[in-house]
Parts: sequence; C-alpha cells; structure tokens
Amino acid sequence: MSEKTYKKINIEPFYVGSANASISGDGVLQATAVLEDVVVINRLTNQIIHTIQGDGTDVTTLRISNDGKKLAIVSLSQQLKLFDIIKGEFYKAYKLSAAAYISACDQTSSLFSFGLTDGSVVVWDIEGSFITHNFKGHGSTISALSFFGNLNSKNWKVSSGDIMGTVKVWDLVKRKCVFTSKEHSAAVRGVNFDKTGDLFISGGRDNLLMLYNTKSWKEIKSIPLEATVESTGFIEIEGETYIYTGGEGCILYVWDFKSESLFAKSKKPLETSEELSITEVIQLNDNVKKLIAVYSDQSILDLDFSVDLDETNHIVPCSRIMAGNHGTIADLKYVGPNRSLLALATNSPSLRVVDLYNKPLDMEICEGHTDLLNMLDSTVDGIWLATASKDNTARLWKFNQRSEKFNCVAVFEGHASSVTAVGLPRTPITEDEQPKFLITASEDLTIKKWSIPKITNDSKLPIIIKNSDYTRKAHDKMIHAIDISPNNDFLATASHDKTSKIWDLQGGETLHILRGHKRAVYDIAFCHYDRLIVTASGDQTARVWNLEDGSCTRSYEGSSNAVQRVAFLSKNQYIVGAGADGLIKIWEVFSGECVNTLDNHDNRIWALTVKDNGDEFISADSDGAISIWQDNTDEANAEKELAKKMEIEKDQDLRNCIREGDWVNAFMLALELNHPMRLYNVIKECISKNDDPKSVIGSFELEDLIGKLEDDKILLLFKRIRDWNTNARLFEVAQKVIRVILDKCNLDMLYQIKGIMQYIDAIVPYSERHFNRFDNLVEQSYILDYVSKKMDDLST
Repeated sequence: MSEKTYKKINIEPFYVGSANASISGDGVLQATAVLEDVVVINRLTNQIIHTIQGDGTDVTTLRISNDGKKLAIVSLSQQLKLFDIIKGEFYKAYKLSAAAYISACDQTSSLFSFGLTDGSVVVWDIEGSFITHNFKGHGSTISALSFFGNLNSKNWKVSSGDIMGTVKVWDLVKRKCVFTSKEHSAAVRGVNFDKTGDLFISGGRDNLLMLYNTKSWKEIKSIPLEATVESTGFIEIEGETYIYTGGEGCILYVWDFKSESLFAKSKKPLETSEELSITEVIQLNDNVKKLIAVYSDQSILDLDFSVDLDETNHIVPCSRIMAGNHGTIADLKYVGPNRSLLALATNSPSLRVVDLYNKPLDMEICEGHTDLLNMLDSTVDGIWLATASKDNTARLWKFNQRSEKFNCVAVFEGHASSVTAVGLPRTPITEDEQPKFLITASEDLTIKKWSIPKITNDSKLPIIIKNSDYTRKAHDKMIHAIDISPNNDFLATASHDKTSKIWDLQGGETLHILRGHKRAVYDIAFCHYDRLIVTASGDQTARVWNLEDGSCTRSYEGSSNAVQRVAFLSKNQYIVGAGADGLIKIWEVFSGECVNTLDNHDNRIWALTVKDNGDEFISADSDGAISIWQDNTDEANAEKELAKKMEIEKDQDLRNCIREGDWVNAFMLALELNHPMRLYNVIKECISKNDDPKSVIGSFELEDLIGKLEDDKILLLFKRIRDWNTNARLFEVAQKVIRVILDKCNLDMLYQIKGIMQYIDAIVPYSERHFNRFDNLVEQSYILDYVSKKMDDLST
C-alpha cells in the first residue's frame, strides 16, 4: 500500500462577527475581527501581517490609528488592548468600565475614543497610553463617534451619538459639552465634521440627516432620506465638499447639500432574497480618493472617486471587492482560462469568483439569481459555467476574455421547485464552439435535458429557455447530485432515496439502478479512465460500481460521519472522499485501503473539486474555510529517503564519537537523532569514563555544553529526564543531569521556557520517591551497623 501525501494552502475567513472593520488613512493596512481574534492585512500585497489571538470573548470594536502604527482592540470582556503593529506585540492593557461597540481615531493618530454601553465617552492618549477624558452625559449606549482636531491648535472636539437619538459634541480643551441635539428619534449611527471643522453632520436610523454650523451650532438643513443611515460624513472631490451616506439598500449616496441634489452613488445591487445593508463607510486621507463600504455580509468594497463618473447614472465605479468570509460554501469549481479561478456557490444569490493564486482575498460578484445557489458545473476548458439556484432556474455563464468576468448568456426556466444540480458536457470544446446541452435536477424530483441555442455577438443576452428536450421523474426523494460521463453518453443521479441511477443521456432512459447504500446518496462521479462510477453516502461509506452491470465492486469505509463529496484521483488509482466530520479520506481503489487522512477543517465539508487528474484539489467547509491540496507524494518520498540517509550517517558519526570519547558531539548527535536510550548511554558512558573526576557527569566540557543549550534542546532534554526518572534503573543519570542544569543554566530564563513546567511537575514526585527510598536505605544501614557492633561485642 503506497501512501498518498498532500501539502495544503489555507485560505481562512478574515472577517467574521459584528465588530467594525478599520483601515489606515493611506488605505494600506486593514484590521478585522474573526470572532475573538483579529487579522491585520496589507491591502496592497494581499498578505496577512498579523493574526492576533483574542482572550476568548468576541471582539466588539477595533481601531487602527490613522498612520497605521497602533491598533486598539476591545472585547466583550471589556478589556482594551493596545497593539504595536510595527513591533507585532501588545504594549498596554486596560479594563474599561463597560462594554464598547464603537470607536474612533483622530487624523493625527494622537487619540483613540471609545463609546461605552453606560453612556460614557472615553478618550485615550495613544503615545502616553492613558485616559485623557471620560465624558458622561448620554443616558444610553453610544452608537456613533468622530474626532476633529489639528496639531498646534486648541480646536479639538469629539462628537458622539447614542441609541436614543441624542447627539453631543465635547470640547477636549475645555473638557465640557458644547452642543447637544435631540432631533433624532432613533439610534444615531453617523456623526462627522468636515475638513475645516465648520460643518457638522449627524445621521440615524430615523432616515434623517442634520447639518449644523459649528460656529453658532445652528441647524443649516434637515434632510429626510428614503433609507436608514448607518454611516455619514464629508468627502472633498475636486475642491467641492459633499455629504456621503450609507445604510439600508446597499447603496452609498454622495449628496451635493448646497443644491440638494444627488452627485453620485454606488451601483444598485440586484434585488434578491438576501437582506444586505451597508454597515459602515470608511473615509481615507484626502489624497486617497476612495470611500470603503462595508456590507453586512462582511464584504468590503472600494469605491473609486479618482476616475470620471458615469454622467448619466452618476455611478461610482467599484475598483475592488474583498470577501471577509464566504459563509457556507455549498459547491465550488475550477473555472476560467487554464482553470486558474474558483467559482463559489455560497449562502448568497450571487455567484462568486475568486483568483486563489493571485488575489485570494478578493472576489468578483456575478449577479443574476434571486435566491441562494445550490450547485455549479463547468466545461473542461473552464470558459462555460452553469449554476443551479433555489429560484427554480439554472443559468449558463461564459467567461469574457476582455473584461475577465463571467457574463450570463442563458436562463433555463421550467422546474417547479429549487434546482439542486446541473451538468455540462464533458468532452473538450474548442474556442469557437459552445456546449450543446445542459442537464438539470430539481426538488420537484425530475431531471431535464436542455439544448443550448447558438449564442452569437448579436444575441440578446441572456437568452430565456423554457422548453426542455425531455423531462423525467428520476427519484422518490431529493436529487443531490448529477454527473455526466466523459464521452457524454451517460448521466448519473444521486438521491436522498438511498439509490443512484445511470441514464442514457440522449434518450433519458434508465439503464441501471444502484442499490446498496443504507442512507441518502449525496454525490456521484464517473471515472475518466475506466467504466466505473463512485458514490458517497450518509451511511459513512463510499462505493465503486461497475457501469457494465450496475454491480458494486467495493465499499470504502473509515469515515465517522456522512461522506458528502467524492471523486476519482490519479487515473483511477485513488478515490478522495470529503466527510461531514471535517476529514478527507484518500482510498486506494483496488485494495480499498485508506492511504491518507487529511485533517484541516473544523466543520462539515460541503464542497470538493478536483483539478489536473488529482494533482490538486480544493475543499471548503461550512465556515467558509478553503483548503488547497497539492499532491507532493514524490517530493515527500524523496525527503524521506534523504532523511533516512542522513539519519544513517549521523548514527555512524554517533558511534564514532562514543568510541573516540568525544562526549560533546556524541551528546548533540543523540539529542538531534531523538534517541532516548542512545542519549542515556552517552551520558552513562561519559560518567563511567570519568575524564574529569570532579565533574558530576565526568566531563566539564559536556557540562558547559548543557548550560548553553537552546530552549528547544533544553525542553527535549527535560522530556528525556522525565522518562528516565520514572525508572528505578535509570534515575541516577537523570538526577545527575538535573544537577548540571541547576548549576550551569540561568534559572530565571529556564523558568520562562514554554512547556517546561509540565515536565518539572512530572519529575518532582518521582524524585521525592527516590529520595525517600534512599533515606530508608540509609536508616536501615544504621541498624545494620548497630547489629554488627553488638555482635562484635559478644564475640569479645
């Protein structure tokens, strides 16, 4: 049985939870929470700079300083922690008097501010690491904050709004409230100053914007809107000041408040069953002509104001979409030229396309479906993609080489219920050709074959197709998956009724019914190199069937839960199965043995797709974590052979060192080879030779070496001492080595080695037992001396 090994590349969600996102003023660094942890990303390089472990409670708010050097993190435990991004370490911790769900930082990176649930507004000095102000006056939870301040001036203010609609402005120099407004009738979600500090705006969930003059604090305008406001502020474009708002409806508006007209807006998303909103809008420095919109599904959009707007529709172009998380990934497929992109069906109506190798944190959104996606399929070249949705339709997409995006070219309507699976032809398609048919399966328990009409540049897209070539009642319960044979002759279906079926694709007749699974069949896949087919079931097994007669040739076991996805690898030599237990099994086809278990997911694996005959495959779980698995069996075997050769050489060197009395090198070789008894024998032999009679272990040179060992080597040595110390025949050497460590090592540094206390705690009880045993022997020797003395007296 040959082992099959894979190396993995992880793409983890970087934004999960209700905490806000924060971006440095230059737009380079971004901090987001993943429940209790925090991830800091360089947005230019798509690299994760820091993953900061939390305290076990979810992060409620975080804030990067404008210069990108410091990060403030507040958790549900009310702990405020300050993190130095340059040094990569925490430098201050403080317990707030109440939880904080809102925070702000001034433009000069001098102050943080936190709005607490007890109505307090806390101002924190970043450089000095202390509280400068603690304003009280709100009667409820703070829900909005912003700063205004200029260096070398006395004009420093912080504004705040609460969930009851009260707005206050605090003068930091005079340490008092200079303005209070109660015009809002719902939670205030946005407060902000313009660049000069002359204008102040507030917006809330009562669909109202209030604009004030800060010289007299008189109301300039009250602007009613058609949607709630979650964020508002001022943006300067070509010397003119505008107001932006974002909130309900997922549209960011930019208003010309002087003429009371719309200046620009973001593209309106397609109306679907998904309820999304803009939760916050992040404004960058004036020289960075962008607004960053954060959506409620944790996607982050860059809206670029540096390019010309669409004068007709006033649309601000979106230059980038980052996916904080993909939620539950139901299916995925390699697509695009060279199949270098990944298409995702998630708990969203929109098709998501990700460039995993170049921009793994970004995504393209393809709108069309109005309800969640169930399943995907693609042609061999990756240019054509089919999607199945809960909106009772299937769609066909084609990759546009110019725009490098997928465009919907056809919609298939006719199923009476959710479309659960789709299938495209498996034979290669040339550049000038297109797929001839599409197979769909539905919750209405039918399968349909559709002919795809010729699609030209003159076609009005998408083409609506309502008539199928045939419709067949396929199963008695839901159809979970379909697959098409490599020659397009056969169609396979897998159902919740515990059966699978093989169909003649052209005529739609049943050829074989595959019975044997004891629970629902979740997936089915043809072998590309033999007349075999594999199924995955909820009975914790995968099975391979013969296409000639529909008989089961072998059953593959080992999963502790349902097998959700299955496929053939390496020209029919292996089968890969992804389970509800989060494990991936690799089985050898003909022996049925499991040759590897891949463990990198914490939750149920819903999706699996294979590339290049199994040289690479991708799995995704219900938390949106994606793992890329690349076959490195040859490299791993070569490394094993090299390691074995080096171990043999080192073993010979060890024998030579012992023979020559080179105890220092013998000790280090035995330690590196991880040979407990070889190491014991080296020290025992050194004690026996006793080259330095006054040395505890017979060699001062070896004692000095032990005193200079690195932390990992000391930890390994303590592990060996613990094992020897439990044995009455070996403990003497262990005790002598402990004596050398206590004499030669820095005890303060020793105590700080991570993990060493567990070994010390295990050594102490046995050492006490050995001491007591020797103490009893000494006492017994006194009795023997006494008896011997009395016998001598009697003899005389």
